[in-house]
Amino acid sequence: MEPRVVELETHLKYIRRDMEEVRCDVRSIKHRLAYSAGGTAVVLGLLGWIANSRFDQLVALVVH
Repeated sequence: MEPRVVELETHLKYIRRDMEEVRCDVRSIKHRLAYSAGGTAVVLGLLGWIANSRFDQLVALVVH
């Protein structure tokens, strides 16, 4: 019975190690998504601000 217990403990150790790697990967993905969403929001905000400040010129371009 003892060798089976040792084998199970070894498997549990590997499972714990793999789960920790998965947690680290998920954290990394969350951070990347947060930075990407923040960057996208900033770019869209700047584009909206530029479009709003130049709205009369955009209308003149579309009309002509």
